[in-house]
Amino acid sequence: MSWVGWVWAEEAKLDRAKALEELKAIEQKNEKLTEDLLAKSAKDLSEAGVEKFKAVQVYLESYRNVEFGRAQDGDTKFQQWKVDNKEKIGSLDFTTAVQLHVQYLALVCRVALGEKEEPKAGEWAAYWENLFKSKDVPENPTEASDPKGKGGKRQGSGSGRRQGNMGGDDFARPVIESPLVRDRQIQGFLREVKEASVSSGSVDGIFNKVVRPRLREAKSHELLRLWDQRLAAMDEQAEKEVKTLGLDDYKVLKRPELLWERADDQEKIGEQDSAWAKKMEILKTYPYHPKTAEWIAEMKQALGQGSPALPEKAP
Repeated sequence: MSWVGWVWAEEAKLDRAKALEELKAIEQKNEKLTEDLLAKSAKDLSEAGVEKFKAVQVYLESYRNVEFGRAQDGDTKFQQWKVDNKEKIGSLDFTTAVQLHVQYLALVCRVALGEKEEPKAGEWAAYWENLFKSKDVPENPTEASDPKGKGGKRQGSGSGRRQGNMGGDDFARPVIESPLVRDRQIQGFLREVKEASVSSGSVDGIFNKVVRPRLREAKSHELLRLWDQRLAAMDEQAEKEVKTLGLDDYKVLKRPELLWERADDQEKIGEQDSAWAKKMEILKTYPYHPKTAEWIAEMKQALGQGSPALPEKAP
């Protein structure tokens, strides 16, 4: 037998039953380590998010580890970075954004942990409302919204700087890219969590991709209150804008769409008749909207499906 054949023969002696048992043990150990790591991250971040000072401390520690930790003189460079960015680091905008960022990531980690730890719908709503109130201009009505919730155009009173090269908004990127995630090496555990693909500072992104689905599922009337708060803020900001094409687009195009989405949500939480009445009002008020034909088709289908409160034919 050749040497190569002998090696193959030796390798072929693997005890498959024993190997399967070992694989199961390794898998269980990995699951336990994963759960422990996520649980610790969720606990530590939840505790840090309670106090602004602690949140900033935890964030900067991870930022140092990720951006400067591998450099030979990393600590010296980090200290110099803190001096260069002293004004920013101490600003109310930055410290508030950091605290919210830490709080949001704690919620995301709890989602990854599973059903027992998953945040209630009201917790997401409370987070969004705190984020909303932290902005001087939560959403600019004359700018297109960001459907992916990844930031893009600057909203509110952000710091206007980006992590690493300090060239953009620190919290405009998906939270899965956060230094807090990279430092703890939990990216793999969050990839399947849809909330992790949203930035912690995106008012419209979190509202549309997180808050609305959660509150609809919970049949919570709190969703309508948040809608009214959001619309009122955009209307108020629109009144401050000078006469522009963007302002006209908001009044004639964007606002009717938002009102329709609100009515959709009202329907999904169980208030069908009120929602349909609102939709009819929108159609009468904005008969030339580009989506009018689509909306009419939706209403015909909804009304055609019938409701115990509606007669089949008008008398």
